[in-house]
Amino acid sequence: SSKIVSGSHDRTIKIWDLQKGYCVRTIFSFSSCNDLVLTDDVGSGIISGHLDNHIRFWHVKSGDCTNEITGVHTGQITSLDLSPDKTLLLTNSRDNTLKLIDLRMFQVVTTFCGDGYRAGMNWSRACFSPDGKYVAAGGADGTLFIFNTLSNKLEKQIKKHSGAISACSWNLNGHQLVTCDTQKTVNLWDS
Repeated sequence: SSKIVSGSHDRTIKIWDLQKGYCVRTIFSFSSCNDLVLTDDVGSGIISGHLDNHIRFWHVKSGDCTNEITGVHTGQITSLDLSPDKTLLLTNSRDNTLKLIDLRMFQVVTTFCGDGYRAGMNWSRACFSPDGKYVAAGGADGTLFIFNTLSNKLEKQIKKHSGAISACSWNLNGHQLVTCDTQKTVNLWDS
């Protein structure tokens, strides 16, 4: 596709056409947008996580908000990620919890929190493993937390970074995980 989507602190979501070189749609999102994900491979829907703790669902062509979930977190949403089968939405929040939302029912089905887990910044990114069996999130103290989505338990916590972990991302083969922190350190983990 030749389009990309961006969310911004200015309370807008923009759809950009890379071939034309400009924004083709602006959606006003009511609150600063900290993260967003596409609902499907063709980009017909967007899910956005916001400073006001809300999760909003958008129809790309009309720009309409088609659903909104409130009360999931007590702090701002820092990141969103979709499970590989696109039925679960992972949310990370400044309330120091991660939640799995079943997108068929729009309800929280699991809450993850670990002793010592604190989201280190307003854009702390958590992610699913490629097989959907694990969730990785970085803490404010530089600890990596890995949760098992089948048992809903903390599987591992590893302290390697000296600064807050800002993002985690699994290699598509599922054998390696990359983390980066606020001290400009990147670690590659074998999983």
